[in-house]
Amino acid sequence: MNEATKIVGIRIREIRKVKNISQETLAVLADVNRTHMGRIERGDKSPTVATLEKISKALKCPISSLFKVETT
Repeated sequence: MNEATKIVGIRIREIRKVKNISQETLAVLADVNRTHMGRIERGDKSPTVATLEKISKALKCPISSLFKVETT
């Protein structure tokens, strides 16, 4: 997959871990198949905007935070 897909997956995983939510729980909260959620987090699958919206709501964070890249 492309770099943007990988970045989004990494950000979802980072936010999920900070909030101490398991991948399975996030999948249930976001109404996303658990296997698909794993593929999204690994950057293997590019999520739709609708899926990103469901994930951001489940994580209780703005959708824009899923695209945030830390620069040094």
